[in-house]
Amino acid sequence: MAKMTDRHKYLVYVLHKEFEYKQTDIAQLMQISQSTVANAYKEVCYRITIQNLENELQEARELLSAQGLKPKSPIVYLENDSTSTIKIY
Repeated sequence: MAKMTDRHKYLVYVLHKEFEYKQTDIAQLMQISQSTVANAYKEVCYRITIQNLENELQEARELLSAQGLKPKSPIVYLENDSTSTIKIY
């Protein structure tokens, strides 16, 4: 396998975290090295942490906005989705 796709990394995460496969077993199954499995798992864990933090920050922004508070100068956030939405707060 030349380069792991995101889908493959998610498979590694689910196999290890939810199905409790050992990293060496996943490596053998996917015909990659154990270190590649470890790196893929770690990357997905980081992505989950970042996404959770982004969600919590968005909730805080919405709470403050509902209270009528706005930043002194507008802050532009580029959303990473299929619509390429730009949000100004």
